[in-house]
Amino acid sequence: MLRRVVCAAAVAIGVMASGPVSAATIAGWDLLGAPGTQASTPASTSAPNTTGSALTRGAGLSGNAGANSMNAAGWNQQATDYFEFGFVVAPGYQVDLDGFYVGTRSSATGPGTVGLFTSLDGFTSPVATFNQAPGANFVNSVVDLSALPTITGAFTARIQQIGATAANGGATSGTGTFRVGAYFVGSTFDRDMQFTGTVSAVPEPSSIVLLGLGGLGAALAVARRRRAAR
Repeated sequence: MLRRVVCAAAVAIGVMASGPVSAATIAGWDLLGAPGTQASTPASTSAPNTTGSALTRGAGLSGNAGANSMNAAGWNQQATDYFEFGFVVAPGYQVDLDGFYVGTRSSATGPGTVGLFTSLDGFTSPVATFNQAPGANFVNSVVDLSALPTITGAFTARIQQIGATAANGGATSGTGTFRVGAYFVGSTFDRDMQFTGTVSAVPEPSSIVLLGLGGLGAALAVARRRRAAR
């Protein structure tokens, strides 16, 4: 009996400490009407207790016309060749990402493969890759990000080229282009380019300890009274 009471108290403490959780679009970027050449696109959507960062291109790229997108030429495998975007989580809160929605398009001599990289590992390894072959076609992708660790503070993502192969199978050309835009299902707009997930309050260690001690003490007292009444 005592073990059951203690276990029940522990479960209750965990529920109380976790705090409320709400599903949300964490940050989104509306590219409808954008010319493609713009230097940046501000976040159009941010979940409560988060602030979306602007979508920008790295210094190694140049703007290129492309309706309803951010577009760029100059993909030469330089460290500065990327699109960058993200969000900042307010102090006292945390984000668990579950997905990223995006539409991408390369010209025939643009990047054949691009990857989604994050600041969580210093942009070292892609968490997803996008195959742009054969070029001139939109690739609509939903990336599962549920395996990423919980995020606090600033989070930055980059989409950058992987390898030197173009979408048409040849070598990439500095004049080849690559763009990002909204996510479509078939030919129907589904949503802006965006991260999805949940925002929750970060449990305070001191509060968890106090809740644990109080709950466990009460559970032990109840168990003792029941044993004494037998």
